Amino acid sequence: MEEIVSPASKLVGEVLVPGERAPAERALVLAALGGEKSAISNVPVAAERVVDLLRGLGVGIDKRKSTYGVKGVGLRGFEGVDEPVDLDGLGDTALLLLTVLAGQSFTSRVKLGAEVERCQPLIDLLLKLGFEIQRETESAFAVGGGEPVGHVFEEVDIAAELKLGVMVGALYAAGVTRLTETASNRNRMERFLRSRGVEVERRKEGTGYMVSVAGGQAVGALDMEVPGQLDLSYPLLGAALCRKGSKLTVKRVAIHAGQRAFLDLLRQIGGEIDIEDLGEGEHDLHVRPSELKSTRVAGQRAEKVIDHIALLAVLATQAGGEIVIRDIEALRKGDFDYVGHLFESLRALEARVGEFPEGLVVKGGVPMMAGRLDAKGDSGLVMAFAVAGLLAEGGEMTIGGTECMASVWPDFFKTLHLLKETKR
Repeated sequence: MEEIVSPASKLVGEVLVPGERAPAERALVLAALGGEKSAISNVPVAAERVVDLLRGLGVGIDKRKSTYGVKGVGLRGFEGVDEPVDLDGLGDTALLLLTVLAGQSFTSRVKLGAEVERCQPLIDLLLKLGFEIQRETESAFAVGGGEPVGHVFEEVDIAAELKLGVMVGALYAAGVTRLTETASNRNRMERFLRSRGVEVERRKEGTGYMVSVAGGQAVGALDMEVPGQLDLSYPLLGAALCRKGSKLTVKRVAIHAGQRAFLDLLRQIGGEIDIEDLGEGEHDLHVRPSELKSTRVAGQRAEKVIDHIALLAVLATQAGGEIVIRDIEALRKGDFDYVGHLFESLRALEARVGEFPEGLVVKGGVPMMAGRLDAKGDSGLVMAFAVAGLLAEGGEMTIGGTECMASVWPDFFKTLHLLKETKR
């Protein structure tokens, strides 16, 4: 599959990039537990597996663009299925779904696969509440049909996603369930239940806190918009930084501690990106055209931004001086030599780029010329090459191997077209 990108004089407007997968899936599952209809918007295509799973369990879900209307079935209104419910590969969402299935009056067979290690601590906690969970094979379990009862946990500061699983489990249990937390703990997963009308008490007890959840409470409906994925904002930020006259805002992006290295790098090399804190970890990113500076990216710094090396190399063509990118040999060991392919691609655009065993060196200030590139089905290369197409001279850029964007950001090229003003 191919896409064509023409040069842009500037990028102007406001945009919301696709939402984060895990928060979207959490919102869908919690909406299914409600008794009314919730609208969950900006859901990424990566969450559609959970949508299909919930539909298979009897939850009514309709879709309009990236918004899902979820008609909740209540705590115990799910329907049983004959086939095993496959939670393998769902990460933290597997924890929440495992709890929900364990809370039903019928028994389900659950396939955890590689999620066994992640889910075992939750299984141990749910067993203390009296849930019925029987191991059938190394990675398969039979869950459900039990009569859980409230419990006071001795464990302190239960990890965030485990805590949410336990609190949802407490809703199925008779009586009150209590968790202990230290004063320094910043885990506030109870907000996801409180925002849906569930009463969760958190009171001072000794030097810490006691979190209490009474069983039998109904989960209310909640309309919400999933915050955007920061990684998907980078191509837009990068292109806007390099085009005079651009005025771009990326709306409601989720920024997590320890996961913003490339954003920080863009600012360190001169990118004028204002971060407006909206609360709850969400931010608006306001971008102004900037003069990017030379730098050296190596060691731990390179490791933290390795997923964005292609975009960094493209932006380096617009910087003053050289940008050296080292210690990225790991990218040579996949299905193809990523570094070598990136080098050849930039050379094909007449960029001033050098290759050495550990990485690349890119000299800025030399115009790229449009051409034909192969992204090899890699979304990082697709987005980087699309930015190159916006910044290049000499006509349209043709990018092959773009079919991967259907599972990442189906409207990526449409979004670029809407934001850009074409060169005249």
